Amino acid sequence: MLQRYLLLSAILAHSPMSYSTDTLPDPLLKEREIIIKDASKFDWIRLNSGEWLKGELISMYGKELEFDSDILDTQIIDREDVYMIISERHHTVRFNDGHELSGSLNISGGYVRVGDSPAKYRYNDLVSIAPSIDSELSAWTVKISLGANLSRGNTDQTEYSAQADIKRRTASSRFLAEFLGYRTTNDNEVTKNNIRANGTFDWFYTQKMYFRPIFFEYYRDPFQNIANKYTIGAGVGYYVMDTDKTEWDFSTGPAFQKTQFDTVAVDEDESNSSMSYFLGTNFEHEITKKIDFTFNYRYLFADADSGGDSQYAMASFETEITEDIDFDVSLVWDYLAEPIADENGLVPEKEDYKMIFALGIDL
Repeated sequence: MLQRYLLLSAILAHSPMSYSTDTLPDPLLKEREIIIKDASKFDWIRLNSGEWLKGELISMYGKELEFDSDILDTQIIDREDVYMIISERHHTVRFNDGHELSGSLNISGGYVRVGDSPAKYRYNDLVSIAPSIDSELSAWTVKISLGANLSRGNTDQTEYSAQADIKRRTASSRFLAEFLGYRTTNDNEVTKNNIRANGTFDWFYTQKMYFRPIFFEYYRDPFQNIANKYTIGAGVGYYVMDTDKTEWDFSTGPAFQKTQFDTVAVDEDESNSSMSYFLGTNFEHEITKKIDFTFNYRYLFADADSGGDSQYAMASFETEITEDIDFDVSLVWDYLAEPIADENGLVPEKEDYKMIFALGIDL
């Protein structure tokens, strides 16, 4: 009995509960010394399963931690699966008593040490880890794509395209913004000239379900007799699939739409405003490490006086040439159910297709 008591006392003496708040318990010190290299360049995470991850700690909110790995890409990890975090970069950490500490981060044995402060807080007391300036910038991705097609001879034709994609994804929110401009001239006469810009902000209620408090879209295409079309709305969405290689979500909600026509017949309204409703989906898939496929589709229900229901679809293949440069091939489809006649009584075509070849640069 005495031997059992002494053994139990020895175990308790070395448990995390017995450590001083001035020192951080590190029961895996030998393993840590073997595994962790270049601690000044990379953040390290050890899972309860014994697996180690090397990369960049982006943030932690609620029950989830966001970690960026060069090999595994962005990972959303349940905080209960994390045993150790080592980061020499600057972070702002908030605890459940309202206190905030800033500095390097060392979480081990159930305790949290920030900078040179004592390890008096437990891991369960941790509310959030705000991103450092570097992490905040890395949460944003910006891509600019430019394309041109020149034809000379019997017919002089010039095509230009410009596209911008801006994304920001954290464990709790997502911001997306897109711009697409396309212009074609044939023998110095403009035959296509349209602009589409849209943006969304999503807040994740669960890992799969999100609320969309706002989305907007601007569209211009004089050849569809649309001088300006503004759409603003809100909705909800759900991730059908969210893996390392594939993301697929659906969204829906009400919207308000205002359309200004380029020209109209006599006694016809020059603009129209109405409530509408949208359905949309975004699909992204990594085919190989060098090739990605994306597909975006939106259906907008609208009054006939504004041109009726509209649809938009864009399918793209992105092939990585270098780390920062891609070659993009995109097919764009625009559809308007009931185009409004112009001042000459001519009704535009309902459908418009564009094939775009462009070089994209990741900023």
